[in-house]
Amino acid sequence: MSQSMTNPQRVPTRRGIFVAVIGLAAGGMALGEWIAHRRVEQAYRQAIETRRRLEVELGEARADRERLTGELAAEQQRVQQLTARLSDKETELQAVVDRLAQEERIMLELQGRLLSMQHQFDRVQGELAITLQAQAASASTPDKPVVRLEKVVVRHPTATNDSAAGFEGRVVSFNPQWRFIVVDMGWDVVNIGDVLSIYRHDQLLGQARVERVQEEVCAASLLSESLEAEIQVNDLVRVL
Repeated sequence: MSQSMTNPQRVPTRRGIFVAVIGLAAGGMALGEWIAHRRVEQAYRQAIETRRRLEVELGEARADRERLTGELAAEQQRVQQLTARLSDKETELQAVVDRLAQEERIMLELQGRLLSMQHQFDRVQGELAITLQAQAASASTPDKPVVRLEKVVVRHPTATNDSAAGFEGRVVSFNPQWRFIVVDMGWDVVNIGDVLSIYRHDQLLGQARVERVQEEVCAASLLSESLEAEIQVNDLVRVL
């Protein structure tokens, strides 16, 4: 009788333990599910945050690309404008170069004409000066016939055929007012700009620079700084 009373007390205890174990297992499963859910939820939030950050970075990258594209387009337009301006400047420069070349050709042509006219003028003026001098000499000595002096040519041992150095002539006439002399040496002996030395009895009287030259005579202006005495007809003249 005591054994029958003991068994009924043990049965509820085992059931309670079993129920407790099942409850604990269910609670553990629920806890695991909750933990897993929390992990999934946390991962989801992190994924959303990462997506938002990537979207912001992508927007910034797109904005930078649009800005760089605009700057590139503006730079290309500026380069095109500079290229067009450079082409215009090159065209203007070529036009200026062509105009300068044409003006230089015209200037050279004018210089040639001026030089030719100057030579003609020099010849005419020389002829006029010599003619006036001859007329003045004729008027001053109406009773004396005009005597033409023969040219005296003396060559130094070192003189060559192509040099006028060492040639000598005579003063044909002298105009003290105009301060120039006419010498019987022409184109084959002297050139314009040559300096002549004037002697009398081996004494240097002065020097003169040739200004006009004809075929047989030349006109030379006296150099006042070297003039030491009055020049006379028939004085000896040497080419330096």
